[in-house]
Amino acid sequence: MPDLRQLRTFVAVAEQRSFTRAGEIVHLRQQSVSKAVRELELELGDELLERTTREVRLTAAGRVLLEEGKRALEVADAAFARTREVGSGLAGTIRIGYSPAIGPSDQADVAQALRSDRPDLSVVMLEVRPAALRPMLRTGELDLALTRIAGAIDPALHTIALRPTPLALCLPAAHRLAGRASVSLRELEGERLLTASPPGTPYTDLLLERLAREGVSVVPTEARVTGGNALPSQLASHEAVALVPVGTPTPHDVTSVALDGISVPLLLLWSAGLPSPAVARLRQTMGVEAG
Repeated sequence: MPDLRQLRTFVAVAEQRSFTRAGEIVHLRQQSVSKAVRELELELGDELLERTTREVRLTAAGRVLLEEGKRALEVADAAFARTREVGSGLAGTIRIGYSPAIGPSDQADVAQALRSDRPDLSVVMLEVRPAALRPMLRTGELDLALTRIAGAIDPALHTIALRPTPLALCLPAAHRLAGRASVSLRELEGERLLTASPPGTPYTDLLLERLAREGVSVVPTEARVTGGNALPSQLASHEAVALVPVGTPTPHDVTSVALDGISVPLLLLWSAGLPSPAVARLRQTMGVEAG
């Protein structure tokens, strides 16, 4: 069965009308070029070239193979290029899992960074329970993951820090701090802080630690939420405030106020190995050093 190497060599000879010049193009010695073309002729059972001491001419069969062969090589080269792009993570579909603590602005920034000059790349964002992110990376259900907490060292996974995410203060429209342009952390002293999970869980402890570092004590109050954007909708019923990523949408009876001096990590995880071009791009555009 003829192979692509033979076809590529024949096309080079047919276009150059020279075994020597064709060898320079396909990086083969003249003897190897002649052998490849001869093997192709034997496979097809037809003479493709008329060889004289002065020139190389195409036979009728050779003219057909040149025309059809060039199209076949273009299709093959496009398929190989597409496969390399998909394999590298800059084409096809990238599945990114994110914990509920990752806000819509971070999701949009990551997708935009990956797709900035790759219109054929599809980025699928999947909200996943924090405990499930790592197993889904190991099994290949996810290509990348976004989280706030690094967790235990895992040799099967690698991680880098992207630029941190500033937090905003969400509070009921009737709250004493509503209508302010910004609020300092110390003004939250004694407030009920609505959290998606109780103290003792990583992200809630992270928020409480950030406040305690500034000498602020709050009353953590666990909400019953089904997703990262559900927290603001429960503030009025709990008579509480919440710390959410900037850009988190709020219902009509809740307002968002700028909060001075607090941000949370944004971490990117992937299966251990050489970083893919997708990871490299996020590191370049959203990494801590890029900020």
